[in-house]
Amino acid sequence: MAMTDVHPGSPVGVVGIYRKRNAALVRETVAPAVAAGWSTAWWALDEADERLAETTVGEGPGAKLPLLNEIVSRAGLRDGWLVVLDDDAVFTRGDLVDLVELCGQAGLDLAQPARSDDNSIHEFNVAHPITAARRLSRARRTTFVEVGPIFVIGPGWRDRIVPFPAERGMGWGVELDWYALHQEGCRLGIVDAVRVEHRGAPGAEYDFERQVTRMHAELRERGFEGWNDVQTTLAVWRPWQRVAPWSGRSVRSS
Repeated sequence: MAMTDVHPGSPVGVVGIYRKRNAALVRETVAPAVAAGWSTAWWALDEADERLAETTVGEGPGAKLPLLNEIVSRAGLRDGWLVVLDDDAVFTRGDLVDLVELCGQAGLDLAQPARSDDNSIHEFNVAHPITAARRLSRARRTTFVEVGPIFVIGPGWRDRIVPFPAERGMGWGVELDWYALHQEGCRLGIVDAVRVEHRGAPGAEYDFERQVTRMHAELRERGFEGWNDVQTTLAVWRPWQRVAPWSGRSVRSS
């Protein structure tokens, strides 16, 4: 993919939370962004890695969304694109720069890479089927974006997404808030041309079953029977199409 400017005049920041045991994986994943001159900022859950120390803005335990808010605040990443990265994500096609470039080209305001279609290696690879990579697709316009392992926020709707709702802790259910933004005109999407594999098991470090129970209750409170009710593919950008089919429609400006 061509290494073109993502969005003239808009900076790009990459933030995330890491455990020292995954620091080498983080450095590898973020290397293309560093090479492109993007800003990076991290929070160490246990101990700062020597090679990430310069961009590690804090240390100590905590929940995902409150810590992400703290990182953004301490690093002074107040505008532009924002990429949020888990420490156990591995790209199987493309990289961070490709991902943000395609989000810009497709006019997506909130998006994620597709989850790798190789499910034979890691049991927990795809939690939501809509996120699984699709063939003959560059990107899809959807009603759903998953809170991990990687998502991208564009400048136009950043003020409606950041700061993240701290009360959601590890992020469970924020997808429902984003679904509501879609209903207001925010362009959600999944980039199939860039794919990622999530090597961590969900709930390994918190009460997974309790979170699942709480989420089913919230879905019912909002009038949904399950996740399928908020997961729809609205349009597909095919490889042979020069521009995304939705790109000619109005977008909320930054």
